[in-house]
Amino acid sequence: MLFLDQEITSLKKQKLYAILDIETTGGKFNEEGITEIAIYKFDGHTVVDQFISLINPEREIQPFVVQLTGINNKMLQNAPKFFEVAKRIIEITKDCVLVAHNTSFDYRILRTEFDRLGFNFYQNTLCTIQLSKHLIPNQESYSLGKLCKALAIPMNNRHRASGDALATVQLFKLLLEKDVDKK
Repeated sequence: MLFLDQEITSLKKQKLYAILDIETTGGKFNEEGITEIAIYKFDGHTVVDQFISLINPEREIQPFVVQLTGINNKMLQNAPKFFEVAKRIIEITKDCVLVAHNTSFDYRILRTEFDRLGFNFYQNTLCTIQLSKHLIPNQESYSLGKLCKALAIPMNNRHRASGDALATVQLFKLLLEKDVDKK
């Protein structure tokens, strides 16, 4: 826990966070493609920039993912491909700490897409699951939906990148406020 405390203190000194959520095609590990991405640049108080886009993953979406997200192959036919939005993703995340609910998933997917382009994408990250477990112990569940419900954080468009990322912004804001007295 000492490491997490030091990491939180260090991250609070950062000025900007890129809070993101990614929806994918599903499928085999490291073979997924991004179908939707939402990134909210957050200064600790306010969203100062945003990027939201469907992405043509150039591969089929698994049926269970279509059912979960409502995103289907037809919706993505005219969406930009990842290489067409990669520069914007780099710009909006530059000098930011990357924050997600289950960062290991979203960051891995993002890095995989950049690897396919031959670009090494590295960012400092923070996971709101780990942070929530540390600052709000004894919750029944730390899934985004259940945690938001327990904390009365409104959620719209569940399992869509923008809806989940906005809920993560509100969760992260609450976590920063909750931690302020401890540091």
